[in-house]
Amino acid sequence: LASTLALSAFVPNSMAQSGGGDAELYMSGLAGPIGLEVDGRARAWLSQMGAPVEPGNGSVSWFYVGQNTLNPFIENYPIAINPLNGEGAGVHHVTIDNVGNLLMAVGGPPVAPQWGGVIQYETTPAVAEAGPYPACISAPCGAPVMNFFPTAGFAVGAGGPDTNAYSVAEDPFGNIFVADAGANMVIKVDTNGTPSVFATFPNVGGTQQSVPTRIIHVPNDGLPASRAFIMVELTGGPFTAGSARIWGIANDGTISVIATGGTTVVDCELDADGSLLICSAGTYDATAGIFAAGSGSIDRIDLVTGAITRVKSGLWLPTGIEVIDGMIYFCTFYE
Repeated sequence: LASTLALSAFVPNSMAQSGGGDAELYMSGLAGPIGLEVDGRARAWLSQMGAPVEPGNGSVSWFYVGQNTLNPFIENYPIAINPLNGEGAGVHHVTIDNVGNLLMAVGGPPVAPQWGGVIQYETTPAVAEAGPYPACISAPCGAPVMNFFPTAGFAVGAGGPDTNAYSVAEDPFGNIFVADAGANMVIKVDTNGTPSVFATFPNVGGTQQSVPTRIIHVPNDGLPASRAFIMVELTGGPFTAGSARIWGIANDGTISVIATGGTTVVDCELDADGSLLICSAGTYDATAGIFAAGSGSIDRIDLVTGAITRVKSGLWLPTGIEVIDGMIYFCTFYE
């Protein structure tokens, strides 16, 4: 990220589920969980950055919904520590594409641009169950890698101050859209693999960078002005409370603010009622170099009015969120 999200300590992590009341611990012993996504085969995919120490041990695993056995898929993915700000870049969010394959965003600061972009993995049952596989850090890669879309070099060349591919979405036509948290832009990679700047995001108050984190595609009628994506932002330091915006992005790349008043937002997910669930990392403790324990939350945004209501408070750096069978599953970096 463009600002300091690199964690200064590593302790046991957890993934919990909440039915609207107290959270129930579902899985523990994780290492920097970031992304959580469910596919059409009743499998949930979990990406873990690992401890923010080079050479790194990032990973992707999967488990059947309702079971807590984690099956390794990709192991020992490296982390690059950006010397400019000390943050770690590596495995970030995962998304299921239109045909059921896995798209994984991987961050790569300028010191290691070959790591920055999106990797597409085949996830058929036979392939997934034959894992784990080694990490892919540059093309060409072996099975189960299907495509590698490097975007880090493009992001910097397009004027981004830094680069860190944080999440990815896909439209119905197979174009992919990468939220680059360092470049403060969304990069479109068309079906020919050609990148272009799709949207850029202004600073907050003229000084804090936007730092886009999670982008998701939303169903629409395909018209140029129709909302096709929702994107949330962390914002840069000093991570002012209430400064994060929720953005809508039209098919033609036009941006608009859906809601204001968010704080350090790192993930989002549509709920069944059409509202948006968001993860807030919480209050950043500059002295400790980490987001404060218990200051994170899960909030709900009414996408019509922009109103924000609290769903779950008292969390320590919640990261990935997914609605599965009416339950809210979320990851936390610390428990």
